[in-house]
Amino acid sequence: MSLRVRLIALLLALPSAGVLSGPRAVAAQGQTPPADAQANFAKAWAQQPRIDLGIPAAGAKVIIVKFNDYMCPSCRQAEEAYKPILDKFAKSNPGAVKYLVKDWPWNSACNFNATSTIRGHEASCNAAVAARIARDRGKYDEMAAWLYANQGTTAAAVRAAAERILAVKDFDAEYAAKLTDIRRDVADGGVLRIDSTPTFFINGVRVPNGMIPAEYFELAIALELKKAG
Repeated sequence: MSLRVRLIALLLALPSAGVLSGPRAVAAQGQTPPADAQANFAKAWAQQPRIDLGIPAAGAKVIIVKFNDYMCPSCRQAEEAYKPILDKFAKSNPGAVKYLVKDWPWNSACNFNATSTIRGHEASCNAAVAARIARDRGKYDEMAAWLYANQGTTAAAVRAAAERILAVKDFDAEYAAKLTDIRRDVADGGVLRIDSTPTFFINGVRVPNGMIPAEYFELAIALELKKAG
């Protein structure tokens, strides 16, 4: 049994395993794992293989990477479950946790690793572009919230929202300018064999099953902070 499979098996056996109904399970919030469960998770986590993602730490002790599709329901669920945790660490350990969202749209128009466009993801490429424009203009949270709340929408609707929220004048030009960066993320994901969204890495450790219960996501970050001193 591989170390990653062992970690998955451990998570399924933990007291909060009820929140894991499959690879796309919604994480639980506001729970503290029992001491023995924390110890077992810490031991399994320490044994996981790590991948160097080549991302500059810039002073951070923990680097979290999420491969994301804004039209993906599980990506929205992860955002809802994990954002409060990330906000918590941002307050308690300013600058120690770096969170990076990489694009993996399930749309063959901008993802050359996708053999076809998944139904309901017709707007994924436009959504990735809109999110990048929003990040440049300091309106990422507002744009991302709209995208997650309007999953399954059309590419035209995303363009209209970007025009309204971000005051975009020429979406086609913005799309062309952002496409290279999106495809760079896609290339990175291809090397990492991304096959589902969301896919998280915490200091190079690939989070199993796409999502884990929120309390263990938080514990993994705490363990990495402790390890870094």
